[in-house]
Amino acid sequence: MGLRRARAILLVSMLVLGAGCSTVVNSAKQKEPMVGQFLAGNVPTALSLAQKKHSKTTGTGDELVWLLECGSLLFYEGKYEEALNAFRRCEDIIAEYDERALISLRDTGSEALTVLANTNALPYRGWCRDRVALGIYKALSYLGAGNEVAFRAQVKRLREEHQKIMEDYQKFFDAEEEKLAEEKEKNQEIVKKANSMDFLNDEKNSKYNESMKETERVAHRGYGNFLNPASLFLSGLALLRDGVWDNARIEFERLYEALPDNPYVRQYYVTALRRAGHEIPSELGNVEEFPFPLERDCVYVLYAHDRTATLDQMSLYFPLIIAWPICVFHSELLPRLTVRADGNSYDALPLADMDGIFAQEYTRRMPGQLTRTLISALIKEAAFIATMHALDGGGNRRHNQRVSGTQELVKLATAATWKTYQVIFNTADTRCWNFLPKEICLTQLPMPANRTLTFDGSVAAGRVAESVQIPENYGSAIIYVNAMTPANIRYQMFPLR
Repeated sequence: MGLRRARAILLVSMLVLGAGCSTVVNSAKQKEPMVGQFLAGNVPTALSLAQKKHSKTTGTGDELVWLLECGSLLFYEGKYEEALNAFRRCEDIIAEYDERALISLRDTGSEALTVLANTNALPYRGWCRDRVALGIYKALSYLGAGNEVAFRAQVKRLREEHQKIMEDYQKFFDAEEEKLAEEKEKNQEIVKKANSMDFLNDEKNSKYNESMKETERVAHRGYGNFLNPASLFLSGLALLRDGVWDNARIEFERLYEALPDNPYVRQYYVTALRRAGHEIPSELGNVEEFPFPLERDCVYVLYAHDRTATLDQMSLYFPLIIAWPICVFHSELLPRLTVRADGNSYDALPLADMDGIFAQEYTRRMPGQLTRTLISALIKEAAFIATMHALDGGGNRRHNQRVSGTQELVKLATAATWKTYQVIFNTADTRCWNFLPKEICLTQLPMPANRTLTFDGSVAAGRVAESVQIPENYGSAIIYVNAMTPANIRYQMFPLR
């Protein structure tokens, strides 16, 4: 009996190991060498490490999480065609998972493995923040590759893609709730223990409680329904450049609803209203439209700075020790950006709070996930107790019955196997897209007479300011200041002809 159970556990272990590398070593730990190289300013080395990991995870549930990193690092390096190939493959992987039936043989098997192992056994589908950012990066990569037509087509799809993301999320969220209800029905006694949150009062869980307070605070900066205002801005920009001002008005109205106090957003909305021939709301009566044309001879500066929130593993005491993913909010190391041209100054103002978007989704998804994780841990512990009870003869062995040396060895080996199994697969699901900015800021200005901009504030390697010359054949331009760390600042210029 004990040997059969031990063999079954080893079989499950091998199945889980095949489901994805992060089932045993959490994703955050695996990414440390890559992130370390990036922080040191060695983007090519970080890219090489990401590509090697991707090649080893191709076809597994962890492929997407490494391919996203490859795409953003290729974008950082200005390798736009290669970045597009990576992002298209990311979309294909996501579509494959989304189009698959919610209950299929493959997913049913993976769901079973989450009870025996952890949620890393499920394929990584991407957080909603990742999915929206994917469309933004893909659009900018088209511009970098010189395909403005594809850029416009992509940004016009952003609204449709956002709607699909919301619908898919709700579908998966409902499915998770249904699975959780099934688990509760099948394991009622275990659920009673899992639902008791008294363990959170334990001093040893103070780190978890502090983390949740911080995450909930940041989540209030989100925009609802996983909206990313940067996608709205790019969509509105494409429409106004096409002269479709009434449609642009709709996008800027949504942007205004998300950021009602942003002075630039208010100006975009008022400008679109006037150009489309609509009345100005009374609360915007004092807002002036932009004093220069937005559809031509204009420079748009997007300042994507500092590192976005990521996930890391911590221990949660239940009293069983549970590995749990927590949000890590990285410090803001780079100063605010000011653009100078023709004797004027233009401050870049916050457009998209990427930390707030991520934290908002985390706080919605994690309560149910915590219950499932606790249920899984209790099921594993109950299985261990039942196995050891069976090896003792199910309680029927007489107190003075001699236990053979072989039986004792089987018992010890089984106990060691179970405990090793529990330790190995006590791994938090820390998979997420690391190389995204903490925040995206925006400013805009008329094309300078000498076609030169100076950036103040982006301090790197002792430089306080840097000038950028816009080529003569650029009718307008988007300048993407890619600045996730002080050691990695790129001024990426995209033509709008």
